Amino acid sequence: MISFVILFTILLLALVEIISRREDLRHLQVRFALDSDLVAPGEIMTLRYTVSNTSVFPLLYAGLTVCLNGEYELREDEKFRRTHVTEDFFVTRITHHFYLGPRRQFSGKLRFSVKNRGYHELGKYYLESGDFLGLKPVLRTGMMGVHIICTAATCDIPHIHALGGEMGNVSVQRFIQDDPTMILGYREYTGHEPMKQISWNQTAKTGQLIVRQNDFTADRIAEVLVNIDPTSRSLMERCLSLTTSVCLLLEREKIPYSMKSNGDLFSLKPGLGMGHLFFIQKRIGLSRLTGYIGFPSLVNQCLLHRKPNCTYIVITPTLDDDCRIALGRLARHVDLAPVVLCAEEDYS
Repeated sequence: MISFVILFTILLLALVEIISRREDLRHLQVRFALDSDLVAPGEIMTLRYTVSNTSVFPLLYAGLTVCLNGEYELREDEKFRRTHVTEDFFVTRITHHFYLGPRRQFSGKLRFSVKNRGYHELGKYYLESGDFLGLKPVLRTGMMGVHIICTAATCDIPHIHALGGEMGNVSVQRFIQDDPTMILGYREYTGHEPMKQISWNQTAKTGQLIVRQNDFTADRIAEVLVNIDPTSRSLMERCLSLTTSVCLLLEREKIPYSMKSNGDLFSLKPGLGMGHLFFIQKRIGLSRLTGYIGFPSLVNQCLLHRKPNCTYIVITPTLDDDCRIALGRLARHVDLAPVVLCAEEDYS
């Protein structure tokens, strides 16, 4: 009887071993997700990963290794590092070993930050498993398939005076509800206007979102002009930091603003709010510092569509002769003196 039980057990183990070897890693699925795909340099973000066992058999051993290169900085505590982290000169490896029952999953998370502005794709992962008895390990590798856009860091900027908003010597008074006499007309909603600008009566009539178009000659408004000159990469990176800081200032002051550039930041219509800021920060993160036209041509385009009572904030890496001449022409044709922020100057 004992011999029969032993023989039956051996045959059962052999059968399970054969089946487990046949499945390899097909019964393991891994997923990765980020809590945000737009961050600032040094901002902590979280990568979440899940390994699922879809088999009806338990998995006695499994391992997941996530690789981060030098573009990223691990932000976990010392206890986590001692247990899961292996570092060398080029790569930081985060490894988990676990058991998975039938139809069960393992979940983990990793906190890290991005060092530099730009578009970043997370690297490789390694998924390791073994057969039922652990005699034949199997390894699978792949890309995590998630990306991050890192925008420019903020920096110190001087106090900006005269941010528009005056008719003669009397400032316009703003209330919770807009003055009906300040409305010039209506236009389609572009996604960048504040929600309070939506006219629900006009929306109901037309069947699409319509916003009120205010008389900005009696309202504060700003336009940010970014001169993209890739001659000096360090100065251009400083320009992008100035652009981020200026947009955050305008958001805090609740001043609608637009942006124009002579390069791959392109142009954005006036707006306000997190959605408007998101598009600008995303373009800053994706910028390859490519210029398409000269700064004088950008000023000419701006003057063709100049807005009354608007504050023009010019951000430029340097102030060469062409730039000074173009700024002089801009100052002669607008109502308020342009505010010039030069990356060569120290505002700290």
